[in-house]
Amino acid sequence: MKTTLLRSTFVLVALALVLGGCGRSGAAPTPVLGVGSTPGKALATIWLSPTPQVGPLATAPPTFTPAPTLPLPTLGAAQPTLPIGTVGPLQEPISTPTPEGTLPGGTPATPAPGECASAPPDVFGQVWGGNAGARERLGCPVGLPTSRTAAYQDFEHGFMFWIEAENSIYVLSNTAIEQAQETDTWWRLDDTFAEGDPVADDTLTAPDGLLQPERGFGKVWRNNGFVREAVGWATGEEEGYEAEWLDFERGWMLTSPGGEPVFVLIPTVESPDNSGVHLGPQFVP
Repeated sequence: MKTTLLRSTFVLVALALVLGGCGRSGAAPTPVLGVGSTPGKALATIWLSPTPQVGPLATAPPTFTPAPTLPLPTLGAAQPTLPIGTVGPLQEPISTPTPEGTLPGGTPATPAPGECASAPPDVFGQVWGGNAGARERLGCPVGLPTSRTAAYQDFEHGFMFWIEAENSIYVLSNTAIEQAQETDTWWRLDDTFAEGDPVADDTLTAPDGLLQPERGFGKVWRNNGFVREAVGWATGEEEGYEAEWLDFERGWMLTSPGGEPVFVLIPTVESPDNSGVHLGPQFVP
């Protein structure tokens, strides 16, 4: 038992010396962790990058503004729209003779002045003899000239004729001929004006120097947009006169007041002769 006590004393003394040496070395004692204690987590050190220097703001790209759309060019005078049920489709006007010496459809080619049974008389013969295009389209004269009670009026881009015997109004557009075309279009319309109808439309005001047509011419002009488009406003008063009329194989000629100009009309549709081509005002060569 003494031996055991001595050993215990020796262990205690040794332990005291060890503990005393650690205190003299100045080292911090190691903490003793209790049961269930968890060592703290080390905090991560985050290094922030330096804030970049901000330069001047970039200039915004220029805004693109599209160029304005240019208006379409204005064309020449509009060609008239054919009225429904009044004028049939136009056929191609007769062209130059074929190599066989005939026109399309087998019609004989342009007659020479000496090849017809008789030459047209008076102003008709002078126009017909000096205008190969008129001879080609008309052919030879048929019969003699006749007088017809008529009326005539000039327009900006055409002419109107009233023929009493037919109770018809002929509207001649001159727009294409003014644009250097060889032929232009005419239409025949019934004259439906009756006494008691409005002579004119008081709500319409013609430009300076121009006139609104009246009575039969005015009714046709007001009731048909294609007529107004074709001829425009009147440039002079309506004038009554005795027209000279001469029939030909494929058309006719008629005079205006005073005998000139002469107009050459060729139908291009089946009878009744509601439309066709004309050659414009013709004067004695």
